[in-house]
Amino acid sequence: MNTQPLQQSNAWKEFQKSLHHQMIEVDTHKVRIQPLFFGKSYGYIACGPHIKESKEEVFSKILKSAANKNNLIFTRVDHTAHLDQYFSSQSSHSSYPETTLTVDLKLSDNELLAQMKRKGRYNISLAEKRGVLVMRANTQKKRKTYAQHFHNLLLQTTLRDGFFAHDLSYYKKMLNHLPMAEIFIAFFDDVPISGAICTYHKGVATYFYGASSNQFRELMSPYLVQWEAMKFGKEKNCHTYDFLGIAPENAGIDHPWKGITSFKKKFGGTVVSSLSSTDLIHQAGWYRVFLVAKGIQKIWLKVKRLLRK
Repeated sequence: MNTQPLQQSNAWKEFQKSLHHQMIEVDTHKVRIQPLFFGKSYGYIACGPHIKESKEEVFSKILKSAANKNNLIFTRVDHTAHLDQYFSSQSSHSSYPETTLTVDLKLSDNELLAQMKRKGRYNISLAEKRGVLVMRANTQKKRKTYAQHFHNLLLQTTLRDGFFAHDLSYYKKMLNHLPMAEIFIAFFDDVPISGAICTYHKGVATYFYGASSNQFRELMSPYLVQWEAMKFGKEKNCHTYDFLGIAPENAGIDHPWKGITSFKKKFGGTVVSSLSSTDLIHQAGWYRVFLVAKGIQKIWLKVKRLLRK
């Protein structure tokens, strides 16, 4: 069975290139090159690499060659396998959440609803009864229109909840370069009030982005959007719905994802934690400089937040 993650697909590579990220391949694995300073960079193998143990030594040699060619201080990997025996290494943090929530789409619709929290089922039913209609963009023209709707809603969401948002072109490029990406918009009286962008790849449906209006929040439309996205995943023969990220189980009440975690957990599912990422170090001296620079950056960001208060 092909279990290639979305982030290691050719479509994802083209999407990243459209965002002006330099992408290279190391033994078929997609590596994003992230510029740093003084002509130095680091590589990132998102959701990979997945290598047979018998091929790890060969892959390590190919990676070292690519690192020399591209002047990489280190390569960040999300799955180390046993590669750290061939490199100096240090535990790091992935660009993707290390704790997520997954729902089993092999269940029937009734079983899916039954395993949700009562409030989740209630809010889905409420949105349906109030006349919320969720539509999926099934043509290129609709994808462009819905992307504009989504971004308008996202601007309201970021101002309200303090989340980061990309510009409109990012979502348009995502929908243009990823044929497995789908966009859903909830309408009430023909007014767009919430939406989501999901991907459906190799049996896994993934909820990437969501947004909602400041109006009609009492209609609970985001719950119906998620329900329709899940049902579409079943139509696409997906076995898993991945909410992509939640706050860790031991997170405090002030965790920035507290609200979105509460929303996602109303759909039931299973909490899944992955190992942290690892930096495979190619240039030890420059890696120490990188860590010092990151430390200074963190201090400066804290100072800026304090000055804003």
